[in-house]
Amino acid sequence: MDLFATRCPWYVAGPLIGLEVVALLGLTNLPLGVTGGWIDLVAFLRTPSGGVRWNVFFLGGIVLGGALSALVGGGFHSRDVYQLIDQRFGTQPGTRAVLVVIAGAVMGYGVRTAKGCTSGHGICGTSLGSRASWVSTALFMGTAIAAANLLAWVGVSGR
Repeated sequence: MDLFATRCPWYVAGPLIGLEVVALLGLTNLPLGVTGGWIDLVAFLRTPSGGVRWNVFFLGGIVLGGALSALVGGGFHSRDVYQLIDQRFGTQPGTRAVLVVIAGAVMGYGVRTAKGCTSGHGICGTSLGSRASWVSTALFMGTAIAAANLLAWVGVSGR
């Protein structure tokens, strides 16, 4: 079954995400964000008596939804990024694991420093009119564009 042969078009996904942000804010007065789910999960694991907040379940739904999508869509597949890692650093699973953990730690540090992730600032923060989110999103985008151009200039391509 090739249910997910193509991605959802941007003109469908974008408005659906926007409606979800508005609905969540209207129903719960809470912004959507994955970072908060991780923070609350760690807090719950440290002190289980505090209870589980809703965004921990949201985080679990992302993981379970991804797994279900992979099962229905024919399995998990490595994409270009892993091929690039394999070309640069070899195919040893231990090497890949170390690189992914280091990358995750660096991203986590950046997320905590910026007080939220790129999608949280870009989707929820900007839609709520947060100046900090507008600045953060502009910096994220500018840095990504500069990094992509620098990598292209030195001859590193992800494709």
